[in-house]
Amino acid sequence: MPLWEACVGDYRDALEKEYLGANRIELCTNLYQGGTTPSFGTIKKVVENTSIPVMVMIRPRGGDFSYSPQEIEIMKEDIKIAKQLKASGIVLGVLKNGKIDQEIIKELLSEANNLDTTFHMAFDEIEDKIRGIDQLIGLGINRILTKGSAENAFQGIQNIKRYINHAKGKITIMPGKGITVENRDFIARETGAKELHGTRLV
Repeated sequence: MPLWEACVGDYRDALEKEYLGANRIELCTNLYQGGTTPSFGTIKKVVENTSIPVMVMIRPRGGDFSYSPQEIEIMKEDIKIAKQLKASGIVLGVLKNGKIDQEIIKELLSEANNLDTTFHMAFDEIEDKIRGIDQLIGLGINRILTKGSAENAFQGIQNIKRYINHAKGKITIMPGKGITVENRDFIARETGAKELHGTRLV
């Protein structure tokens, strides 16, 4: 059975999704902007009051995924705090001119140490997805969250299947967006994905 990662926007939502059967939490705020970094108090209380892994979104604002030096420093501080608050991992993504900004990702990962890591849906905006998968494997990222370069994961099934086949288990490809209780089993079966992500999949 696949792992269900529930994307949540607050403390109450996190507890409810665990109760409904989520195996892992992606904790954000401002879900309408695609998710930004939650407050430290929210991270602390969710970690303390759930028994499943908590992945913290590291994103200082909505909008594009190219950040100023000051925003990168903010992200580094947020990673340190997430680590101190015993989060299981972080979710991040930085782009530059339509490509993964490998140097900045390396800087951020140096703050993360042994935390679990997800590269978020910034992946769907890069030009060369196959090369991007190889770069993220090289960087040591644990998984990629993707909607298959389509409007949602259901429409992106064929691309997701291609990414999974290319990755050959060296990195987890996790479909997300538009995945619900009703279609999650079908998407898992069609793509071969071992982990799925969404706000409504449990």
